Amino acid sequence: MINETTLNSLLKWRTFKTNVHMAANALKLSDKDATQELLNELVSHRFNRYTAAELSELVAAHDVNLGWAITYGRLDLISKHYKQLGKRAQMEHAAELEDISTGIIKLADDSGNTTEISEFKLQQVVSMFPTAKSKTFVDLTLRYGKLEVQAVLKLSNKQYQRRLRNATSYVNKHRSKFDLVTDNKRDRQLYVLNSLNELDAIINETRDGNIQDWIDSHVKLVNELLADSDVRYQGAVLNHWETASKADQYKFVQQVINAQTKAQEWLDQSNRAIKQAGEAQSN
Repeated sequence: MINETTLNSLLKWRTFKTNVHMAANALKLSDKDATQELLNELVSHRFNRYTAAELSELVAAHDVNLGWAITYGRLDLISKHYKQLGKRAQMEHAAELEDISTGIIKLADDSGNTTEISEFKLQQVVSMFPTAKSKTFVDLTLRYGKLEVQAVLKLSNKQYQRRLRNATSYVNKHRSKFDLVTDNKRDRQLYVLNSLNELDAIINETRDGNIQDWIDSHVKLVNELLADSDVRYQGAVLNHWETASKADQYKFVQQVINAQTKAQEWLDQSNRAIKQAGEAQSN
């Protein structure tokens, strides 16, 4: 399917070499091993639609669509590697997929500041975008920055900026969707649920503890609960639980139950979104 002349031209093509380097970094392989892995993936899937003659012409012309095929082939290769980790995570820790170690990469902003994120977590975020084209753009931009993306995708500065605006606009319009698979919101909801479960156990005396001590340890959360409640004398509940009226105690407990339910429902929805993100990567 691919003759020696075509192969040599492919190996010299910047798009191919860039994707090899990206695959090597992601999979922690040498460039030589990554070259072989990417070639195997492309020949088995992305290139099998072409005859040997067609492929030779496209490589020689540095065809844009073939360049996309190489980029997608590299993403397929990485996705298949992490798919196995993702599937195992779903079976073993369905609610905590982001804790599975799938390789750590560093995202850099324009000021040179870096943020560490797991490969699997990055793929969860990328999977929230609506099209394969937007997924690829965001994935490459987060990993390698503007200049590398422009080189690989052959984008002018104007084209790059337009795609970046579109991606940013999509995130802003669908913020709740992205919150489901990112850490900060999940951490907050886990904290709320675990804290309220602890209070519930104290109230029902299934564990040792004092309600006022719990309140004193969770003042910010209690204030948030009180702000959304029908408790009349909120200061009494916050500072003097034992002497607060039975009516206000009851209203506070009802607010706790409502908040527990909401936190659990949110986390259930988040877990489903994370699972779907993992399944999307495997397709």
